[in-house]
Amino acid sequence: MALADIADILGLVFIFLGIATIIISAIGLFKLPDLYLRASAVGTSAGLGVASIVLGALLMDFSGLNLIKAVIAIIAQLLTSAVGSMAIARAGYLNNALPAPITHIDELALTRREVSGGR
Repeated sequence: MALADIADILGLVFIFLGIATIIISAIGLFKLPDLYLRASAVGTSAGLGVASIVLGALLMDFSGLNLIKAVIAIIAQLLTSAVGSMAIARAGYLNNALPAPITHIDELALTRREVSGGR
């Protein structure tokens, strides 16, 4: 078995792992009970899923230029998915989205200042 064949097989494995991760996060959108758990699951899973697909594509068509593109894409995807899911959760919290009943303690409520009146 040649090195190119092994790289193709590994590339397909990473692509299928990425697809499975994204499918699992899509199921989480329907099954998880509140905004905060959904944002966490989708942000993490989508970030890792897309990064895995990009890595698989790199292994299947490796070149120096593709390596640079893949590294930039993976870093950007991991950073933006984490920041995006955090922004969604923060916006929900600031708009008083209620957490699921399984959440016992709201530690942010102790530090949050309520805005009342004009400003």
